[in-house]
Amino acid sequence: MTCFLIRSAYYLVILYSFRNSCGVFKKVKTVAINLLTSIDPS
Repeated sequence: MTCFLIRSAYYLVILYSFRNSCGVFKKVKTVAINLLTSIDPS
């Protein structure tokens, strides 16, 4: 039972950190797009 709980917590941590990194990538992407559109003269 404890082994199962430890494994579940481990997967939760992985999922949580993965979700956070996805959020960071989205923020970076939007910032990059904003920079590119502001630089583009047309």
